[in-house]
Amino acid sequence: MTSSVRRSYKELSLQQLRSFSEVCRRGGYAAAARELHLTSPAVWEQMQGLERHYGMRLLERRSNGIRPTMGGEHLLEMIRPLLAGLDSTKEVLQQQDGALPKQLTLATNLRVLTEEVSRGLRQFQGRYAQIRLRVFYTGNDVEHRILSGEAAVGFTLEPGPDIPCSTAVVYEPAGEVDYLLVTPPRHPLLRQRALHVRHIIQYPLVLGEPAAYSRRRVQEILHRDHPPQAVRVAAETSSDEYTLSCVRAGLGVGITVGTGHGHLYQGLGVRSLRRWFGTARVGFLWKRGAHVPPAQLELAQAIRGNVASGVRESKSRG
Repeated sequence: MTSSVRRSYKELSLQQLRSFSEVCRRGGYAAAARELHLTSPAVWEQMQGLERHYGMRLLERRSNGIRPTMGGEHLLEMIRPLLAGLDSTKEVLQQQDGALPKQLTLATNLRVLTEEVSRGLRQFQGRYAQIRLRVFYTGNDVEHRILSGEAAVGFTLEPGPDIPCSTAVVYEPAGEVDYLLVTPPRHPLLRQRALHVRHIIQYPLVLGEPAAYSRRRVQEILHRDHPPQAVRVAAETSSDEYTLSCVRAGLGVGITVGTGHGHLYQGLGVRSLRRWFGTARVGFLWKRGAHVPPAQLELAQAIRGNVASGVRESKSRG
């Protein structure tokens, strides 16, 4: 019995689990082999050994390539945090020993917080001048950038309740920002003392795309007490930055999330809609199971602090 257990244990290796994860991610043996600097037959043999170890099929060929079976999906979900944790140990130990990274990359889709993020970057670089910083604006691709290793820190809106984060990442809350009504200057809504949603829907609206969580929250509030035909959407945009540009061009009034100040809002009127829409939470994405190195944690903390300062400044003004 003991020798049988030992043989079974020896059949399973970290390289097999890493190759399995890569085959699932790349959708094929050849692509995984190139990434791992192995041959396709070597990866294939590793997968055969893995399936023998677990006594079940873990991969199957489909029209779109090699994909995990249901059992393979469960295995992948269990080993991802393990691999992420192991992969992160080297950098954590090196940073703790004083070896800082040459470059850190931030992936974000929050253009309306560019000023707060940029102040956080400046604060971080004041302490770590030797680290070059990169910023990716990635649309809805923040999670992919984190999982692929292209970005060290991800900063995004909290996913909605019906669109949870994948099991491969973990979301860390960093603060709350308001839903904002944005109008051209001297707009009648800016002078409305007791502003209500019914006043807003009298004007053409510029909103985010239907798939965005913030847009679904807006739809929920607008249609709760008003029929859909009462709401006229003049334009839909893929980012709040374009929403502000459309408002500035006169297409209508916009609803965005943010702090409501900074160069993007210059020349526009802004009012908080917190009373009706509540707040939108922003935060960081990390690989699940990974140990976050000190420099990445400090960069996130600098951004978090400046977003909080921006929110306080916005409240004091409004």
